[in-house]
Amino acid sequence: MPTVTRLMRGTKPTGPILAERRFESPDSPGQRATIRVRAPARDSRTGNYRCSVEWVHSGEKELFELWGIDSMQALQLAIRAAGDLVNGHEEGLRWVGSDEGYLGFPRTYPEFLPKALVRKLERMIDREIAAHSRKSEAQRKQRSRKQRQVGAGRRTPRANLDD
Repeated sequence: MPTVTRLMRGTKPTGPILAERRFESPDSPGQRATIRVRAPARDSRTGNYRCSVEWVHSGEKELFELWGIDSMQALQLAIRAAGDLVNGHEEGLRWVGSDEGYLGFPRTYPEFLPKALVRKLERMIDREIAAHSRKSEAQRKQRSRKQRQVGAGRRTPRANLDD
């Protein structure tokens, strides 16, 4: 399981901002929140990488740091942590530009799960996605058939040219 360290105020974050997502409160216009993920930086002492996540909400700025064996792992852990921070405030936030209520961070698996369980979960998800896709495609085809039938019913017969 990744270790998330909340840093003291005044601590300098890692590199430049790589990604940022803005949120607003649907109930309180003007109340906003922002999550930022910064570029990973190599620690000269350990050779590992750390990646900062900034969470700005309710007038407060929090800085978190995640460590990985390499820059990719540090970045993945930071994005996962960003999602966990945001999803913890799911009820009071809306992703700016989205009407759905989805905050843009998918659910992830804990690091400590055995590979066999992760594979089983992934197969279950794949089956559900395939079933949903089949159902959506069948509904689309059904709508298309109905539209063609309605269109065919509206056609006026051609006049007989032999008369």
